[in-house]
Amino acid sequence: MLCQMCKKNKATVKIVKVAGLSKTELNVCNECANYLLGNTITTISFTQNSLNEILFNLLNTFSKYSNEDSNVTSESEVKCSNCGMTYAEFVKSGKLGCSNCYSVFRKYIKPLLNRLHGNYQHSGKIPDSLQLRLDIIKKIEKIKDELKEAVSREEYEKAAKLRDTIIDEEKKAGIRDNE
Repeated sequence: MLCQMCKKNKATVKIVKVAGLSKTELNVCNECANYLLGNTITTISFTQNSLNEILFNLLNTFSKYSNEDSNVTSESEVKCSNCGMTYAEFVKSGKLGCSNCYSVFRKYIKPLLNRLHGNYQHSGKIPDSLQLRLDIIKKIEKIKDELKEAVSREEYEKAAKLRDTIIDEEKKAGIRDNE
């Protein structure tokens, strides 16, 4: 394939640009890629020795993680002092034994929760009965702000109506006793 910019050299670099939902691909030669990207691409060559070294390091990495005596096994032996659950048992069941497990396995759970939920802190839900009361309290706070504003503008009639509204809302929420 010829370079899509100069149309002379063979295209060796594929540049993909993603902007929003659109994706643009451009096949260019090294010179045009350097021009587009500001000389960031350099030619990489391997000698036989460096290639052997890379293969040796890769094989060492694979053998490290496939060996039963590696660090992976030691992670699975981490044990909760309260309930005795091991990390391997948690991975197998997907359930923690007690509240102390959260702090013992924190290092391993945080990335897992981040990957599953996009955050590792649980915000939780509020029961419907408390949600209703919380909504009324927020409404009262908003009306109190309006009341302060009305008083500062010396709109006393509006302020009196807002005060009465606050009293009614506080009675609904159970904050104020019914008289």
